[in-house]
Amino acid sequence: MSMNRAYDFRVNWPINPAAPADSHEAKAPFVDNGSGPISPERYYSLDWMERERTRLWARVWNWAGRVEDIPEPGDFLNFRIGRESFIVIRGDDGVVRAFFNVCPHRGNRLLGGETGSLANGITCPFHNWRFAFDGTIEHVTDRETFRPEALCRDLNLGEVRCEIWEGFIFVNMDPDAPPLVEHLGPLPEHALPYRLADMRIIRRVQSVWEANWKVGVDGFAEAYHVHCIHPQILPVFNDYHSQIDLYPNGMTRAITKFAEESPRLESVELTPGLKAMMAEVGLDPETFEGTVADVRPAVQQAKRRRAGDLGLDWSAFLDGQLTDDWNYFIFPNILLGLHPEGANLLYFRPHPHDPRRFVFDVIILMHPQKDRSIRPPAYMGLPDDADLSGETPAETIVVDWREGGLGELFDQDSNLFTQIQEGVESLGFRGAILSGQEQRVGHFHAELDRYMGE
Repeated sequence: MSMNRAYDFRVNWPINPAAPADSHEAKAPFVDNGSGPISPERYYSLDWMERERTRLWARVWNWAGRVEDIPEPGDFLNFRIGRESFIVIRGDDGVVRAFFNVCPHRGNRLLGGETGSLANGITCPFHNWRFAFDGTIEHVTDRETFRPEALCRDLNLGEVRCEIWEGFIFVNMDPDAPPLVEHLGPLPEHALPYRLADMRIIRRVQSVWEANWKVGVDGFAEAYHVHCIHPQILPVFNDYHSQIDLYPNGMTRAITKFAEESPRLESVELTPGLKAMMAEVGLDPETFEGTVADVRPAVQQAKRRRAGDLGLDWSAFLDGQLTDDWNYFIFPNILLGLHPEGANLLYFRPHPHDPRRFVFDVIILMHPQKDRSIRPPAYMGLPDDADLSGETPAETIVVDWREGGLGELFDQDSNLFTQIQEGVESLGFRGAILSGQEQRVGHFHAELDRYMGE
């Protein structure tokens, strides 16, 4: 498949031009966000960072964890974003709630650590004030020594909104924000066949990168850079003919074909990468009579047959979903790649104090498997010895990006992003200019500007 010089940015590349309008595969209408430039100050300005704290992070839905992280009453997780910390805890009534991790007495952090379990309420380690799992005050130490008017205000923990979608727990500091499911737009319906609530986190890797969090979002929201930075995957990844869809609330999607080589290569014979993908699903590359262009549909049908043999119900999936990466961006900082076998979630969080650093999480989810031959796409970087059972919670692996360990593709990106951060701060840089292949980047910044009042 060759590159088309008559590219139309308003249409992009529909994966299936014949898809009905009500199909999950259907191309979304064009949204014109212009083509830049995007002001560079947002990537390094402390003023921008402080305004984001109140205008963005305090008003959006932030992913905090999974319901399986806190299965029993008293189980909690400590979610941090920027300088904020939240206690997400399951109450005696089974309800999951979220509170600012702040004691109303003197502002002390109530709980440290990432996760844990409490038996007798939430106790402040500073003066032993105690709160029930629903946040209500239960005990004020030496209450008689306080003047009555000092204790007449609300002494309960500061609760924030907490909503759950497909096992993902989100919190929001804004009482007036639209419901989570409304913010997610078409994603809840599109994601139904994947049964995300039944998946479990198999791998968690975290690293602090030397760039602004938006450099991370920008970089992973487009495939335009793949031919330069990740040329090794071009034999099995069509980086050029991606379907890009823009939705309300900053939501975007890219459908990118796997098992189809990049048109930048135009190979005549099957490449080692395509042969490997065929072998994974039981196709014999040596006896395959089709062309390079026939591999993707052949892999799709082989995966569908194999799913039937393994007792997996993949009847709700379109053929393209069996091979391709359906990648959704949840504004402002989550990229979610969906596959029948599993999903990968890339999470970009601001550093508490430094606009030139961000916290990056790579999270792989899978349906628990006993058959180790059922695995997510290789590009996700799941180690061969990973526990696929989902029975034991995956520990967070913290790595230094300078030493590698995130996976081949992510290690390449970490070095690149450091250079980008340096470049956007140059007096010679006048702001990003976007191509049609980078429409997701433009849509993200257009929504960000609305929150920031730009």
